[in-house]
Amino acid sequence: MIGDYSAINEHLETARKHADHAETSADPALYREAIDELVAAIRLLMRNSPEKES
Repeated sequence: MIGDYSAINEHLETARKHADHAETSADPALYREAIDELVAAIRLLMRNSPEKES
């Protein structure tokens, strides 16, 4: 999980940077990039969850 924690944190930091930049430059494409980074972080968390979709 240590490597995953680092990857999750990296995705979250990147999402925040994209969102901040999108807000200041009014760039909708960067908002999409931020959402994609959040999705990637959530998927990593889900992969490590003992609960699985059946």
